[in-house]
Amino acid sequence: MEKVISKLLGVEISKLEDCSGLNTAKEIIQQPDTWRESVKNLIKNKIEIKSFIDSFLSKKEFRIILTGAGTSAFAGEVCEPYLTSLLNKRVEAIATTDLVASPKSYFIKGMPTLLISFARSGNSPESVHAVNLASQLVDDLYQIVITCNENGKLAKNTVNDEKSLLLLMPPQTNDLGFAMTSSFTTMVLNAMAVFNINNIENFSSDVDKLSNSVNDFIENNIEKVTSLSNEDFERIVYLGSSTSKGIARESALKVLELTAGKVNASYDTPLGFRHGPKSVVDDETVSVIYISNDEYTRKYDLDLAKEMLAHKKNDKVVIVGDNIEEDILNKADYVFNVENINYNVENKVLLPLQQIIFGQMLSFLKSVNLGITPDNPCPKGEVNRVVQGVILHELV
Repeated sequence: MEKVISKLLGVEISKLEDCSGLNTAKEIIQQPDTWRESVKNLIKNKIEIKSFIDSFLSKKEFRIILTGAGTSAFAGEVCEPYLTSLLNKRVEAIATTDLVASPKSYFIKGMPTLLISFARSGNSPESVHAVNLASQLVDDLYQIVITCNENGKLAKNTVNDEKSLLLLMPPQTNDLGFAMTSSFTTMVLNAMAVFNINNIENFSSDVDKLSNSVNDFIENNIEKVTSLSNEDFERIVYLGSSTSKGIARESALKVLELTAGKVNASYDTPLGFRHGPKSVVDDETVSVIYISNDEYTRKYDLDLAKEMLAHKKNDKVVIVGDNIEEDILNKADYVFNVENINYNVENKVLLPLQQIIFGQMLSFLKSVNLGITPDNPCPKGEVNRVVQGVILHELV
């Protein structure tokens, strides 16, 4: 007999329907399945992908630009440190909003460039225009479009273009909810996987481990995340280093989006936080520290955790990471353990992908707690799922 599901993310289905939160809840929970499915698609197209990647990487010199708008831009920020280390080449995350506003400041005419565009819908005006500008300004332009919408403008623009590679995510990642969740993580994972195409079978094995770990994390931590969401806080700050810096930024945006700005959210790195931004902490603040799984980097993350716990008053300190030492475990208000899996592929992005699940869950449950409609937190249209009102200007 098929199991009847009465709750998602700890919330009754009937309540999710009443508060317009069912789509977002489903999209958070579906991520392990979409990750597995997307990597299977890469394996099916391994020959084509390998040919494209090898052709570009064989160039004597080049640059890679990771781009997108909003959450899609943050996908690039997550990938940048990892790809720079993996390829030992110049990889830069530059938002389409920057590229469009000042293209001549970023594009280099004589430098072969691979523009990797992240896009849920592929219809954001800046994303489409950024590609047009790159085509005008760069002599030797290649592009990879990583998108969740096969009918989007970015996807359609790659047709019959030998210097373009289209990577379509599973259709269910074209999130119906306002906030990007499964679209974000699946696109990040695929950007990493593409540059591991030579050992994609091992990468797929890692994704299976990651998916199982995330399913366990959701099941084992939903009550604790719910408890944290019920805390009376007006501010939250997310802190992370390297790949987790982009995850921290995305986590902060999820809170702002899903609470319609009622919770003031910010982000920084643990080292950067001391240089002024730490002033944000007051008695109504939650500070979330994402602990790295890199042995060197995590030393700085743990140093800040100890400092904040030593200075803590009525504010809350939350730790999200693996193998946290006993002293911090006993002093932090909340500790969420994410499994540091032994991967076949040296891939530092997999732990941060587990951390963003925490950020998504907390943002969603805080939205429900505040009586906001998570699937459409701005029903009057102040902010839209696909940005509107952008006037694009021709390059002079």
